[in-house]
Amino acid sequence: RTAILRGEIARDEPLTVGRLAQRLGMSQTPVREAIRTLQAEGLLRHEPHHSAAATQYTAKDLHDIFQLRADLESQATRLAVPSLSDADIARLGEMQAEMREAASHGDIQRLNRLNAEWHLLIYSAADNRVLLEVVQHLWKKFMFEVNWILPDHSERSLRQHDLFLAAIRARDADEAARLIRTHIERGEEAAIRFLEL
Repeated sequence: RTAILRGEIARDEPLTVGRLAQRLGMSQTPVREAIRTLQAEGLLRHEPHHSAAATQYTAKDLHDIFQLRADLESQATRLAVPSLSDADIARLGEMQAEMREAASHGDIQRLNRLNAEWHLLIYSAADNRVLLEVVQHLWKKFMFEVNWILPDHSERSLRQHDLFLAAIRARDADEAARLIRTHIERGEEAAIRFLEL
């Protein structure tokens, strides 16, 4: 998934189970299953002669993904804010501090994990399983490392988190929903910049 999202696999490169297993240094069974999963997610397309090829996203594709994310995640936020407990909000503050520490050490893997958990904690409070599943499906179509590897983007993203968290603490669901929409729109700009590198 990461190699596809980073553009490290050419659009016309034929990907067979055997070739991928050799490239990844693993057996064919998990590779076969991974191919099926990535095809279902739309990141690989089936090609003739039992091979697959990577789906390469255009700027328009990214815009469409991020527009959907902005709509769905702002709705999830609006539903979630009244239901978040004081303990949830305290945990969001702790995770925000952990993200800043990870950013100061350039720990992108930890930042990605914490960022996903941070958003997931909020959206889970919306108590809408289908909405959450769709949001998580859309997340798989984007390489979140972009949030942290472009110059100055990690600090900008964390400042947006600060504002978002302040609205949550104030129990202002509409403002929190507006801020998450803005946050995702800024993420789209970063993703398109990365695509064009």
